[in-house]
Amino acid sequence: MFRAFLAEWPQLLRRRFVVGTFGATAAIAALGAVLTFVASDGRQIYAEMPRNDELARPEGMVQGLNAISILLGVVGLCVVASSLAGDYSRGTLRNQLVAQPRRLRLLLGKCLALGAFIALVVLAAAVVSVALSFALAPIKNVSTGAWTSLAGLGEFGKAVLNNMLNAWGFGVLGALAAIVFRSPAASISVGVAYVLPIEIIVSGIWRPAESWLPGQLLQDIANGGYGYATAYGDAGLRVLCYGAVAVLITALLFRYRDMTS
Repeated sequence: MFRAFLAEWPQLLRRRFVVGTFGATAAIAALGAVLTFVASDGRQIYAEMPRNDELARPEGMVQGLNAISILLGVVGLCVVASSLAGDYSRGTLRNQLVAQPRRLRLLLGKCLALGAFIALVVLAAAVVSVALSFALAPIKNVSTGAWTSLAGLGEFGKAVLNNMLNAWGFGVLGALAAIVFRSPAASISVGVAYVLPIEIIVSGIWRPAESWLPGQLLQDIANGGYGYATAYGDAGLRVLCYGAVAVLITALLFRYRDMTS
């Protein structure tokens, strides 16, 4: 398993992949911070945004990060789906199974490496978002004193952890799609189509669905339960149930399906 973990990193650290992933993440994080402060005077952009007095609170430092939580989740989904499904499309999985014939150990090592990579992506987004928030705060006359207090640092830690959990949850969906479709394009397309337009349309038509759809529940977790109908603990329990089912299906398909590429 540890060898599978190490073997996954050369693929993840390809220059084009790293530049593309972290470049897109930095752009998304910057956009979230800018929109948060642009809308702090009450301007409506795409949702209700915090006002200047709310941004001055300890949790104000991470409002820009929380605003892009669903996009960070999509990045996590795409990273996992492209990596796992790419092993099928490139024909490298067969060679990997020769070196490690125990399929579940191979899959676990790969997923641990992908989880660590996603954690780095979320940390990078947090650094960009917070740094830009500090730069924009004086322009909007937002006090940053509470941000550097113990309470502010605690809110930063919780936001980073919650967004990691969110991105890992989306990564589980990406792994399931990758093993089912075995094609990067198909797994990414289906995964993104489900968590964005389908869930948004369904929850918009039938509001109670927000408390049960996995993508919506992950958004609840990413934002610490603030402003969501489902309590943080309930959302976490439901996500764990969904995740257990997704992991079981993924493991069974990877273990028992015939290897054709």
